[in-house]
Amino acid sequence: MPASPATAAPAPHRRQLVVATVTLAVASFSHGLTMPLLSLVLDHQGIDETLIGLNAGAYFIAVFAAAPLASRVLRARGPALIMLGSILATAALLALLRAFPDVWLWFSLRFLLGMAASFLWIAGEAWMNHAAAESHRGRIIAVFGVVVSAGFALGPLILSVTGAHGWAPFLVTIALLLVGAAVLAGALGSSPKLEGPTSATLARYVLLAPVAAFGYFVFAAGDAMLLTFLPIYAVGLGVDETHAIRLLTVMALGSMALQYPVGWLADRVSNRALAAVMGAALLAGSALLPWAIPHPATAVGIVFMFVYGGALGALYTLSLILVGRRFRGADLGGASAMLAVMFCIGSFLWPSLGGAAMDRFGGDAMPISLVAAYALFLVIMAATRLRGPPPQARI
Repeated sequence: MPASPATAAPAPHRRQLVVATVTLAVASFSHGLTMPLLSLVLDHQGIDETLIGLNAGAYFIAVFAAAPLASRVLRARGPALIMLGSILATAALLALLRAFPDVWLWFSLRFLLGMAASFLWIAGEAWMNHAAAESHRGRIIAVFGVVVSAGFALGPLILSVTGAHGWAPFLVTIALLLVGAAVLAGALGSSPKLEGPTSATLARYVLLAPVAAFGYFVFAAGDAMLLTFLPIYAVGLGVDETHAIRLLTVMALGSMALQYPVGWLADRVSNRALAAVMGAALLAGSALLPWAIPHPATAVGIVFMFVYGGALGALYTLSLILVGRRFRGADLGGASAMLAVMFCIGSFLWPSLGGAAMDRFGGDAMPISLVAAYALFLVIMAATRLRGPPPQARI
């Protein structure tokens, strides 16, 4: 009988997988709650969508400062210590954001929050791919994706209960971050080091793994647009704010449900073909968002958003699987840093452009922006296929 994903790795690696997964699940909860929370806080202050988008972008642009440093520290110190410092910094910065709710000060605080998040995700994803057994990589990364998606789902759900006013949503997030810090503190002694030479600069990793790079890019673009503007867009269509926030939870639940089937398929069929299918599904789904969103409590609307969220989460999973199959050692840290850069370019560029487009042309600019992102991904996939196989990494 073939081994299950849970037993496919030796015991020390299983422990590493559990620690990395739990920590990034807490981080995803924080991200899933604070992105719409901070946007709603600013919206309640009367801040326009352009400034809200730019403010959200400050979080993501921080990766350009963090990624090159993170890949070097990862080789020297290993992932656990980096992740522990990052998660404690995140908790402190969230307290400052609530204590000083000023949009201009938030640009600096959200930049620092983005620095901490960049270190956390680069280290955590590299650790996860390092510990995953090759024969079960798709399913192991999928289980990781399910747990991380659960964190994203729980964030908006908790926000719909606490509301966007007062300290409650901030304190809940800080408390869970401290739980994650306690888990990491107990794993410092077993943290691996990602050693060896690297093949490339961060920019060249894009050429070494173009489908993973741009899959991660458009996942980030869609994720940031939806977390930042979906509640605002839905309210503009006449949806109650509580139902608007819960749309994000339905999408995250869909992402959870589709992760393992995608991981199972990724161990058996072409990962590129799966990525193309998901990109096409997201393009079609984005075009239909203006029809689906006004029905958030109906079966049709719930199923639509569930499947849409599943396809979006699948791009994240497939990108991680592709990187894990291609790189080892320090190269894995470098490639993970590249993914973080692509994530933050997408997360900064699309909310900034999308928010400006919504100000100028109205709310329907949001789904149009998403259609453009997924069309770009499919065009790049076609171009890389015509170009032939990418250059080889040094393994």
